[in-house]
Order: sequence, then structure tokens, then C-alpha cells
Amino acid sequence: MVAVDGPAGSGKSTVSDQVAAALGFVKVNTGALYRCIALAGQRAGLSPDDELEMGAVARRIEIHFDGDRVFLDGEDVSQSIRAPEISSFASISSALGSVRSAILEEQRRLGRQEPGAVLEGRDIGTVVFPDADLKVFLTASPQERARRRHEQLKAQGEHHDLAELLEQIIARDARDRSRSEAPLVQAKDARELVTDGLTIDQVVDLIVSWAQEEQDP
Repeated sequence: MVAVDGPAGSGKSTVSDQVAAALGFVKVNTGALYRCIALAGQRAGLSPDDELEMGAVARRIEIHFDGDRVFLDGEDVSQSIRAPEISSFASISSALGSVRSAILEEQRRLGRQEPGAVLEGRDIGTVVFPDADLKVFLTASPQERARRRHEQLKAQGEHHDLAELLEQIIARDARDRSRSEAPLVQAKDARELVTDGLTIDQVVDLIVSWAQEEQDP
């Protein structure tokens, strides 16, 4: 089992997809679970820091995956949950104890799939799977992450101010690291991988080699 943690915009999802494919593992996007809860909460007109109501939403909704597609109560929300406003909402709501406890066991169930799984998120190696075979802390400078996000949105036909995206990333980093429930921290036994200046292929190849080292007797 491979745990990939790191801050927003560090490329965890893309890298984890390719690492899972290379290893023949199942990819579990735990961030999508929180984004679905955030989307449902926003649609219900809730505040992202409403402990009681957001916890109720997390327990009520149904989420499932079909390859790269994510479904919320039967609706394909693969694109909707990637909107910047949903990212900001999820950053706040995912810090709530009621939300995290509601999906902790679901994350663990998904991570136990055979022949193995790659999970990515903020606290996979510290809270969800502290006994993961390999823990990777994937990161990049805020400027690099903002640039990547800007290019991604541009490719989707969306135009956002680069400076504003950078501000959002810096603010989210601060929230994720300072929250009381499962803050973003690097596990002591995780391998840090700073991706500034590296291609996706280089990052994937390195993580795959680490995972193979862990599998060797």
C-alpha cells in the first residue's frame, strides 16, 4: 500500500494515477471524497465550518468511483468538484472532526483492496494508514503549484488570475497545516519528494522504484 500526501496542487492525483497503473494497484482518490462532501454542502447552502450539518451531509450522501469518474448520489461530478470554490470549501469542511470520522473507515476499506492500493490525500500516512508500506510526501513551491493550476484551468477554458491562485494556495496551506483535526504534516518515515523542475514521468518513476524496493524481500 502506497500513501501519497502533500499540499494542494502538488500533483498528487495525476502522479498517484500513474503510479497505481505502473504497479497494477487500485487508485483511491480520498481528496475526491472530501470534495464531494463539500459540493453537497455548498449546494445545500451550508457553511463549510458547520460541524453538525456538514457531518450529517458526510453520513448521508453516497459516493462511488468508476475509473477516473466520481459520482455523488448517482451524478457524475468529476468536473464540478475540481472548481476552485469547491477546493476552498473542502479545505475548511475537511478539517471538521464530524466529517473526517464519517469517512475514515471508508478510506481504510478502499485502501485494503487487492493486489494493493495507492491513496492520496493530506493525512493518509499519518492518520488513515500509519502502517503504509511506502509513504511519500509530494510537494512543490507555492509558486510552482499556482503556475500548474493556472495552466490546468487555462487548458479547460477557464481564466483565473495567477496572483489570486497563488494567494489561495498559500491560504489553503496555512489552513491545512494549522487545523486541529489531522493537520497536513509529513510523516516521520515518509520520503519527501520536491517536484519543482521534475517531469511527471520522473516523479512517477522514482515513486515506483521506491515501492518496488519495499516489495522486494
